Amino acid sequence: MHLIIGSRGSDLALYQANLIKTYLARLGFDSEIKIIKTTGDKIDTLSFDQMEGKNFFTKELEEALLSREIDLAVHSLKDLSTQFPEGLKAGAYCNPEDPSELLLVRPDNYDPEQKFPVKHGSTIGTSSVRRQAQIAYYRPDLKIEPLRGNVPTRVRKLQDGKFDAILIARAGVERLKLDTGDLKYYPLDRMEFIPAPGQGILAIEIRANDPEIENMISRLNEDGAELTAVLERGLLTRFEGGCQLPLAVTSVRRNNGFFLKAFLGVRDGDRWGKPALFADYGEDFGVLIEKAFLSLTHAADKKQSAIKKKVLITRSEDEGTEFFRSFDGRAEIIYYPVFQIQPAYNKNVVDDIISRFEEFDWIIFTSKNTVRIFKDILDKWSLKINPETKIAAVGGKTAELLEKLDMPVYFIPQREDSTGLIEEWPKSTGKETVKILLPQGEEAPDHLEKGLTAAGHQVTRVNLYKTLPTPKESLPSIDSRSIEFFIFTSPLSVKYYFQLGHNLPAKAWVSSIGRPTAEALAEHNRQTDYMPAKADLYDIAVKIRERL
Repeated sequence: MHLIIGSRGSDLALYQANLIKTYLARLGFDSEIKIIKTTGDKIDTLSFDQMEGKNFFTKELEEALLSREIDLAVHSLKDLSTQFPEGLKAGAYCNPEDPSELLLVRPDNYDPEQKFPVKHGSTIGTSSVRRQAQIAYYRPDLKIEPLRGNVPTRVRKLQDGKFDAILIARAGVERLKLDTGDLKYYPLDRMEFIPAPGQGILAIEIRANDPEIENMISRLNEDGAELTAVLERGLLTRFEGGCQLPLAVTSVRRNNGFFLKAFLGVRDGDRWGKPALFADYGEDFGVLIEKAFLSLTHAADKKQSAIKKKVLITRSEDEGTEFFRSFDGRAEIIYYPVFQIQPAYNKNVVDDIISRFEEFDWIIFTSKNTVRIFKDILDKWSLKINPETKIAAVGGKTAELLEKLDMPVYFIPQREDSTGLIEEWPKSTGKETVKILLPQGEEAPDHLEKGLTAAGHQVTRVNLYKTLPTPKESLPSIDSRSIEFFIFTSPLSVKYYFQLGHNLPAKAWVSSIGRPTAEALAEHNRQTDYMPAKADLYDIAVKIRERL
C-alpha cells in the first residue's frame, strides 16, 4: 500500500515527515510526502495571540486528510489542537526529544552572572505567550519582541542582530542539527522554565474510519510518548486551550505515576502579573489533571479578581459614558473615537433643496450626526419641517434624538440598518412613489439610496458632513493585547481603527453595533462575538457586565 504523508514545508516539518517515512519503510510500507501550506505559514507577521481562531499549523492538513488528499499528517504535538475534528484521531505518538527550552544568546549579550545568562535590559525574541509570561516573571528587565518564522529563520534573525537573545524549542534545533555558530547555547532546566505541553513529541494524525492505516501507524506508537502526551495535553484540554493560552506543563515519570509541574500566566492589564503555579505527584491521570486544573484556575481567579478589565469603545466619553455607569469601577473604559465629524456641504445644493423643501414626502435620517447637522441648517435658514412630511429613522437612538428635537418619527424599521429600512419600507408607505430627502455623510455607502430608487421612489441625497481620522497622538495610548472587550459602533470605526495600525487579539470579546459593522470586521477576518438585535449600546454594556 502506498501512503501519502502530509507535511508543512518548513525544514523542521519536512525532517519530521521524512523521519516517519523512514520508519514506515523499515516496516515495509512505501510512502511519499506532500507539502501543504497552512495559515500559520502564510501569516508570519503576527504573534499568535493576535491571530484569529486556532489550529494555525494544522487546519489545512486536517482538511486534506478528510478529503483523502493525504493518508496521514505529521505534526509537532504542541501545534496540534486538543480537540480533533470529527472523523480524525491520533494514530501514534512517537520520537520524543528533550522537551526543554533553548536560550540562544549573542556573545556580546551573554552574562553568566544572571539567572538566565542574558545581560540586563536585553531584547529577547519570542511570539509565544507562554514564554512571554515566564520571561516577565523570571527576568522582568528583559524587553520582549515578537519573533515568527521557522527555526532557521529565527536563528538567522538573532545572528543578524535583530535580537540580543531568543527562546526556542531545543528539540527543533537538535533535530535539524542546526549550526548556531558563535551564539551561546544554553538549555534551560525544564523544571524551572517550563515548556509547552507535549513539547518534543511527534504526533501522527489519521482518519478515524481507516482501520488498515490505523493498524500500520499504531506500530510507530511509543508508550512513554503517549503517556506524556495524554497527561500534559490532558491538562491543556481541561483548559480548552491552544497556543494563545499562557500554560506551560512538564512531567517526569516516577515509580507508578508522574510528577507534574505547571505554570499559568496571569495578565495584569497590559503586563504580566504573578503567575499561578502547580507541582504534585499522582498515579491516577484524571485525578492529577483535575487537581492541577482546579489549583491553577483558583489561583489565577484570585489574582485576576483585583485586576480591572479594559473595555475599548470607538466613541468619545460624551457619547458613551452613560452606558457604563453601572460598572461600579469593575472595568477601565477606554474611549477611543477613531474619527471626527466635520460639517461639510455644498451651499448651492442645500439652497436648492431648501427652495423646494415642502416638496418632500419623507426625510430619512440614518445617524444622530445627520440629525444634529440638519437641525443646525434648519435653524440657520429659519425653517421648519412641513407637518405633512413624514420622518423615518434608522435606529432607536437616532429616533430618540429626533423626538427630543421636536421632530416626530413616523417609521423605524425593526432591523435597524439600511437593508431593514428597504425591506420594510413598503409595509409603511404602500406602493406609491414618494419623494425622499436623504441627508448623509460623504462616506456613507449608496445602498439605501439605490434600494429606494430601485423601488420606484425619487431620492434626493445631500451630503452634510465628512469624517476625518483622529490623529493617533490625540487618542489614548493603547496596547490592544491588554484589552479584553472591544465595542465598534460603525463600519467607519472599524476602518479607522485598523488604519491606525492596531490589531484585535484572538482572546478579546468583540461586539458591534449593526450588521454593516459586523461585515466590516469580517473583512478583517474577525467575527463579531455579539451584536445586539437593536442598535443599542446599553445592551452591549449589559453583556459585558455579565461577563465581568
